[in-house]
Amino acid sequence: MEVTANRADQADQFVKSYVVQMSGGGMDLDRLVTAPSGLTATGMMEAFAHPDLGRLGITLMADFMAPEGSIYYDAIFGAYHGQRAIRGWLVPAMADIEFIDFVPTGESVIFDDGEGGSSLDEWQMVMNLGDDKIPLSRGVSVRRYRDGWITWACDVYDTAAFRQPPPPEMAALPGMPTEPPPPLPPWPRVEWIKDPSVAPAPLSTAASTWVAKRRAARADGEEPLVALASGLSHADIHDLTHDPIAGYDFDLMSDLFHPTDSVYIDPIFGEFRGQEAIRNWLTDIMPRAGALAFEPLGRPLFNGTTSVLEWKQMAIAPDGTRTMMLRGTSVRRYVDGWIVYAADYFDTAPLADPDIQAAAIAAGSTITAADVIRYSQSAG
Repeated sequence: MEVTANRADQADQFVKSYVVQMSGGGMDLDRLVTAPSGLTATGMMEAFAHPDLGRLGITLMADFMAPEGSIYYDAIFGAYHGQRAIRGWLVPAMADIEFIDFVPTGESVIFDDGEGGSSLDEWQMVMNLGDDKIPLSRGVSVRRYRDGWITWACDVYDTAAFRQPPPPEMAALPGMPTEPPPPLPPWPRVEWIKDPSVAPAPLSTAASTWVAKRRAARADGEEPLVALASGLSHADIHDLTHDPIAGYDFDLMSDLFHPTDSVYIDPIFGEFRGQEAIRNWLTDIMPRAGALAFEPLGRPLFNGTTSVLEWKQMAIAPDGTRTMMLRGTSVRRYVDGWIVYAADYFDTAPLADPDIQAAAIAAGSTITAADVIRYSQSAG
């Protein structure tokens, strides 16, 4: 407990000193911080959450990025490399959207990844229009911390709605700019590289036995609703969801969701609650998505109750050609041997691209707009 208190005091003292140093200084886009703050990954997270920081959190984020070798990816603007480029984009971009808040939808999570730590934040964009608060996209942020710096920051959210021109009357609302915002740039075409060091963990004997039993029960015509927990550890369930065979068996994956207290959130189809609704959607839609592969962009993160995977979705043509469709981040949460929460975050804007639509069709996708409408209307 004393170590935790000392760490919190360190973050508190850092922020108070930082506020005194930076307040009233204006927007210095030439600022370059070359010495790390001395805070751990947890300390940096505590600093960001400090109530005294306010809008200085944007400048602090830039200060925490490594001077060289760091990457900040945003679903609208793409990837920026190095602290100077990140600051030159991040600080003015956030200043232009002061009427938007990022409201947490869950507690921040720190993962011990063996290299300095990684973190997860899930949030909801909210537009402030006078007394009205308009919910926008849900999003997720993953950060990697190395040697006292942030070296990887990735914000993933759906940008499709933002790419539609706002109604003219919006400019007259309180707090909104009088001039309509400029159109957004095209969705960023970043060449993401599959992490070659990531290999699926072998399934334990318990997990392999459970898979065999569930498949046998299904072959015998057992009712699809699974009312009893699998008896597997959360680590086993985590490994199952990332297994290259079991993870694509959507009946098996559905068996792991809590019968009533589970939710699955998808940017295209909406929100599904309970094992039955999740199963109906997964086993109908995913087999009709065609030949897909989800290539990891980093090692899966797992802390016993939460897991995170960053990935790129590839459409596989009959000749083996792979076309990148989406870049995404998936979050899973586990309670008492069940999956109780699943959220897949990705930008749907690329799906309007003719080349990506052609790649999906070549890969065998038969999903239609009518499917999207049907499920989005029935989703919870």
